[in-house]
Amino acid sequence: MFKQEIIKVIAKQTGLRKEEIEKALEIPPNFELGDYAFPCFILSKKLKKSPNEIADELKKRLINKKMPELEKIESKNGYLNFFIDKKKLAEQILRINANYGRQNIGRRKKIIIEFSQPNIGKPMHVGHIRSTILGDSLMRIYDFLNYYPLGINYLGDVGLHIGKLITAYEIWLDKEALEKNPIQELLRLYVKFCSKEKSEITEGVDEEFQDNEWTAKAKEKLRLLELGDKKTHKIWNDIRKYSGKSFNKIYDILKINFTETIGQSHFSEKGKSIVLEALKRGFAKKENDGAVYIEFEESGRNTDKKKKYILRSNQTASYITQDLGAAVERYKKYRFDKMIYVVDFRQSDHFYSLFKILKMLNYDFVDKCYHLKFGTVRFGDEIFATRFGKIILLEEVIKKTIEKAKQEIKKRKTKGDSEKVGVGAVKYAFLKNEPIKEVSFSWEILNFEGNTGPYLQYSYARASSIIRKSKDEKDKKQTKKSKTIKKIEIPNQLTSHEIYLLLKIDKFPEIIEAAGKSLNPSIIANYSFELAKSFNEFYHSCKVIGDENEVFRLKLVDSFRTTLKNSLHLLGIEVMEEM
Repeated sequence: MFKQEIIKVIAKQTGLRKEEIEKALEIPPNFELGDYAFPCFILSKKLKKSPNEIADELKKRLINKKMPELEKIESKNGYLNFFIDKKKLAEQILRINANYGRQNIGRRKKIIIEFSQPNIGKPMHVGHIRSTILGDSLMRIYDFLNYYPLGINYLGDVGLHIGKLITAYEIWLDKEALEKNPIQELLRLYVKFCSKEKSEITEGVDEEFQDNEWTAKAKEKLRLLELGDKKTHKIWNDIRKYSGKSFNKIYDILKINFTETIGQSHFSEKGKSIVLEALKRGFAKKENDGAVYIEFEESGRNTDKKKKYILRSNQTASYITQDLGAAVERYKKYRFDKMIYVVDFRQSDHFYSLFKILKMLNYDFVDKCYHLKFGTVRFGDEIFATRFGKIILLEEVIKKTIEKAKQEIKKRKTKGDSEKVGVGAVKYAFLKNEPIKEVSFSWEILNFEGNTGPYLQYSYARASSIIRKSKDEKDKKQTKKSKTIKKIEIPNQLTSHEIYLLLKIDKFPEIIEAAGKSLNPSIIANYSFELAKSFNEFYHSCKVIGDENEVFRLKLVDSFRTTLKNSLHLLGIEVMEEM
C-alpha cells in the first residue's frame, strides 16, 4: 500500500523507472531506522555527487511535498529513510476484508499452466508431487492477481511406455490381480517388460530409437494403436480407466482441480502435420529408415549440431511430436498470453528443443512459453510400507503423513483435522523451497513449531480462539461495538510488536505480486511463516482480552487472521478454527 506511494514520489524526483526503484528499495533491519530506505548510491554516477549530498537534497525537496502517509523522512549515510505514519497504517490494516491481496494486475489475461502430468498405467510417485502442488499454487496466485489461469493436466497416455505396457498386458496379465489392485498389477507388468528388455538395450542409444526385439514389440503396439486396432485400443482404454480412478483419488485428497485433462495422444496427428510442414520447408530431414529429425545446437553448448528426432521410423509420433501439436493447438484454442510448463529440470533439453523448433517454424507464440524447472525430491532412510521397484508411491506418502498427523495431534492432546494437517504439512514442505532447489523430505514437516505447515495452521487457530473468547466474554452491545471500525481508537503509542505485525500485514499485496512475477510460491510460503512469527510474538507480549486497547487489538488479530488465511489459500493449505 504505502510502498507504491513512496516509489511514485521517488520516481518523480529522480527520473528513475519505478521498476528500478522497487528493486533498489530496502527494508531496514530495525524499524527505528525507517520502514523503507532508498540507497542514493545508484544516483552518484549519474549526478556526479556523493550519496550523502543526494540524500540531503532529496530530503529537502520531499519535505515540502504533501505526503500524509508518511510520518517523516530522514537522510543518513547515503540513504533516504521513510517512516510510515503508523496510525494511518493501522487505519488501513483494520479495514481489510476477505478480498485482501486481490489485485487487477492480470486484467484477465490468459495464462496456461501445464502441471502434474502423470503417465497412465503407472502410479503417481513422489516425483509428481512438486509439479502438482506448484501448478496448483500458481493457479491460485494468478487468480488473485486477476489473470485468467487455465490448468491443464497433460496425461502421458501414449508413448513408448504405453507400447511396453500393452505388450506386457497381452502376455502376462493376471486378471484376478487386476480386479483386486489394478495399478499394482499394471506396474508389475511394466516392470516385468523392462526387465526383459534390459538385456537387449544398446548403451548410449536413446530409448525412442532402440533396435531390439522387445522395444520393437512396444513400437508395433504403438503403431497399431495409432491405426485404431480394436484389440489394442480396448487394452489402452482399460489402462486409461484404471489410471484415471487412481489419479483422481489423489487429486481429491490434495484438493487439486484442472480446467482441462487431456492426453498426449490427442495431439499425435497435429504433431505429424507440423513434422510434414517442417519437411516441406526444408527445416527437417529424413533418415533412410524414415525417421525425421531437425538439426540445431544443443542448449548452452557451442558444439556440432545435434539431431533431434521428431518422428519415429515407423511414422508414429514421439513425445516431442505430440508436444509440438499440443502447443500449436493450445494457442489456436486459447490465444494465451503465457504458457508455463511445470516440469522437472531434467527435461530442460526437451523444452529447449521444443521451443527452438517452434521458433524455426515461425510460431511466434513460443516467446510466451516458459519452462518452470523444479528440483528433485530426496527421501532419507525412511522405508515406506509399499515400494514397487524404486518407486515411492505418492498415495502411500500422503496416507502415512495423515496417519502421523493423527498421532501427533493425539500426543499433543489438541484438536485438528488430521487430513488437513497432514496434507497442509506436505504441501508447505515443498512450497517453502524455491522450485529449482532439491527438497529433502523428513517427518519434521509435522512439527508444530518452526517453519512448518502445522505451525501456520496452529497460529491461525490461536487467533481464532482469541476472537471466540472475546465474543464469549462480551455482551452483545460490546461485541457490536467491536465490529464498528469507526469506533475503534488507535493508541497514540503503538508497541513494537503491534508495529511489526501491522507492517508485515501491509506487505501482503506486494508479496503476491512478487510471487506471480517470479513464478515462485516460496515467496508467499516464507512470508506466511514470518507473518505467523510476528503474530505469535505479539500474542506473547501484548495482552488482548481485558486490555485497555482490547478493541483495537482484537481487530488487529482479525486482520492477521484474514491475511494468513488468504496467504495459505494461495498455497492450497486449509485453515482450522480450532487446533
